[in-house]
Amino acid sequence: KKNSEINTIYNEKDALDKLITDENENPNIELLAEIILGYLKFTKSGEMIFDNKFYTLKDWQKILIYLLGRKAILIKKLQENFNEKISYKDISAQFGIKESSITKYASVDLKGIIKSEKGKYFVPNYNLHKCKEKLNQDGKSNNKRPK
Repeated sequence: KKNSEINTIYNEKDALDKLITDENENPNIELLAEIILGYLKFTKSGEMIFDNKFYTLKDWQKILIYLLGRKAILIKKLQENFNEKISYKDISAQFGIKESSITKYASVDLKGIIKSEKGKYFVPNYNLHKCKEKLNQDGKSNNKRPK
């Protein structure tokens, strides 16, 4: 009986396994496309083309959409040897947003949504739903937890 209990603990999946995620899980491609649709498009060579609607966004929203666009380039393999992670300096150069503002947005407005690894920002695949919720808030402060 003890062996079967041990096998259950170590070999079989249980209800809690559904709650465990990892950064390498496959992204929800439909959700990613839904979020960035209307803000940007891509050339076949992986260049981002920003739609007019993109330029109406607040700076933190632009950063988030840009990071999601980088994720799409990686998924679709539009550029060779592409790394979706990008430094705040490169984001600043791309959009003319002050570096200090980018780090503020990352630690305040986008906290818990984007991650930093060795000084480079990206959106983990498991946070796509949070991206959609945050963008739907339209930048309004909302500390309520989802029901």
